[in-house]
Amino acid sequence: MPDSVTIGFELSNDDVYSVAGWCAAEMAIDQANAAGNLPVDVKLEVIVNGKDRDISRKAAADFVARKDAIAVLGPTNSAMAVISQDVYADAGILQMSSEASSPLLSNKGYTHFFRTVANDEVQGRALGQAAVNYIGGKRIAILNEDSAWGEPISKIFSDEITRLGVPPVLHFGYTEKERGLNYDDLIDAVVEAKPDLVYFAVYWNQTHIITHILRERGVDAVFLGSDALKPYAFLEVPSRDKEAPYHSLAGIDMMVKQSARQFLVDFAERYPKMLDAPQYAPEAYDCANMILECIRRAPQVTRSDVLREMQNFGTYSGALGEISFTPEGDLTDPDIGLYRCKDGQRVFVDLIKNLV
Repeated sequence: MPDSVTIGFELSNDDVYSVAGWCAAEMAIDQANAAGNLPVDVKLEVIVNGKDRDISRKAAADFVARKDAIAVLGPTNSAMAVISQDVYADAGILQMSSEASSPLLSNKGYTHFFRTVANDEVQGRALGQAAVNYIGGKRIAILNEDSAWGEPISKIFSDEITRLGVPPVLHFGYTEKERGLNYDDLIDAVVEAKPDLVYFAVYWNQTHIITHILRERGVDAVFLGSDALKPYAFLEVPSRDKEAPYHSLAGIDMMVKQSARQFLVDFAERYPKMLDAPQYAPEAYDCANMILECIRRAPQVTRSDVLREMQNFGTYSGALGEISFTPEGDLTDPDIGLYRCKDGQRVFVDLIKNLV
């Protein structure tokens, strides 16, 4: 049996303490090592993908080539997760993500991948129901970036609002022009469509630009975004929003969820600066703790035994509450929360299933 094993956490860079998920996983591993109830010492190490396909695949291959590599956390980004997923699958190593939500990650038949964030099949449908049945959109425009996250979730959203009798008046997908931060065609298309609601499947930094330009062009529609806007209230255009914008969160709100209370206390004490944007920290904490539990249960601390324990895990009681997985590695019955952005703050409205 080895003296120590390493869990890799695939991130875009090595600035690990800017990532709530890394901090949460580090806390879980430190707690377990300190408790002395693991058969081996467990280390956490970053796998840097640089948001680049070639770098990502090489970094993943280098990690799984190590004898001490026992499991992988992340990536936190769906597009990068799609790029490296097959490398981890071929290595037979357990992979758990706390944030990558693309449906592409659980529809390939892989048995090594699990996630504690909702599949965008669930989130996209919930957002569509919120748009039509809660917010009351009648003329809905859809804007999406061309990524492994943006395209699938916007299609799911579009299908859902169409099923509900409100087909989109515009579905504008990114081209090379929008990738170059030229939004002229996009803005003109939205203005011409005259929507009363605009749905964004675009990351927060570009959404911030687009929302302000739309308001300057006189678009008064309600803005609705998915959880790629989770760290900040970037849908908000202060003094120009007739109605405060909304966005979803495909994870739990640890300020509200009772099962996350002790995690919140421990996390706040250890990483107080992370409380400004703690989204998906409890999801990463539960990922790390489930991997640790698989290490405890495994007959031998090997990749195959640890992975087999996860595949046969059953139900886990953690910060998220009671967790179980589908055969594809998705959460069963995940919560999707709806938030409003006002005065720079994100305010929890309710779970979408309670609103619609």
